[in-house]
Amino acid sequence: MESLGHYLLRGRIVLPGGSATEVYEGQDIRTGIEVLAFKPLPEEPPKLSIPHTLSWIDREEDAWIAEIPVGAVQTSWLAGRVELARLVQWVKQLLGVLKQAQENDIPVGYIIPELIWARGSRVWLGGVGVANPEQNWDFAGLLNTVKVLAGDTYPALPWREALENYVTGQLDYATLVEQLEAAANQLPPVSVATPVVSALPELAPEPMPTKPAASKSLKVQVSEPAVPQLTTTPPRRIRIEERLEPPFEVLEPPPASRRTFLLWLLFIPLLLLVGGVGLWLRSRTPPSGQTTVYPVEFRLQPTGPSASIVLLEIPEGSKMPLNTEIAQLPGRVDFDKTGVYRIRVRVQGRAPVESLIEVPNPGGVTISLR
Repeated sequence: MESLGHYLLRGRIVLPGGSATEVYEGQDIRTGIEVLAFKPLPEEPPKLSIPHTLSWIDREEDAWIAEIPVGAVQTSWLAGRVELARLVQWVKQLLGVLKQAQENDIPVGYIIPELIWARGSRVWLGGVGVANPEQNWDFAGLLNTVKVLAGDTYPALPWREALENYVTGQLDYATLVEQLEAAANQLPPVSVATPVVSALPELAPEPMPTKPAASKSLKVQVSEPAVPQLTTTPPRRIRIEERLEPPFEVLEPPPASRRTFLLWLLFIPLLLLVGGVGLWLRSRTPPSGQTTVYPVEFRLQPTGPSASIVLLEIPEGSKMPLNTEIAQLPGRVDFDKTGVYRIRVRVQGRAPVESLIEVPNPGGVTISLR
């Protein structure tokens, strides 16, 4: 890994057209905040007041540093899995960025899915202010990005023709926005959560293919135990026709003995209840000095190559090290807290793959290699 001041640079994002500007994903080692670094850029970065853009927070040597919002994910991970209502909102926001950048004469030289970060219904475009010698505003890049995010649904988009006419200058901005809003009103509302990447377990498990799928993303297959159906039998009612009288004399205990007897009747159930709760708590509490771990089994398809796993984000309360190799795959990895982890998997001779996993995960994680 390359360092730039107190920023640790990781994977490089390749810009189209053989650009001389290099872009790196990175992290502030002081705060843990995810960043993008653009270099070489000798001048000062612009002060942006445009919504839905990654703000420039620092300049280190000849590099501009932009902050990535907490919890946002790269839209390239979501290509082909974005619901139409959410896609309409993202397109409107990106169009607004280009419109305000033109009005303020701020270049937007590169628009690619790798520079766009999403969380819920919001997106942020990185690199606003970075010039491209071939163009001031990358309208063609915007159109190509929409095609990538829409996937197979792009030809059927009701506003596809309007977007293409806008990019070629045959339609004005206001008319395009009206068509996008009209299309949004005919779609179901957008859910709050960001679309799930392929590393998370699917809600409806699909049958296993005969051959491993050719993909560099992680696919999680979770097997859930069947829940038995409990049935109850209604209580029987017994009707007593006659009152039974004892054929012997009943001797009642003295008043003091009766009170003691009643106290014992009340005390014994209470004692049993407290003892049962104590045993239950003891079974739930790990022995002193022992830490609860949540093992997850990682598998590789096809078998043969080995890989390493690095944690990029951990849930609150976890003390596992970040940006450090924690295990070799395939095999078992122990996690110290439940929740969602963002990981990077490296295989010798291949580009690293980042994704999300959820712990605990009884079915394990299958990593499919191309």
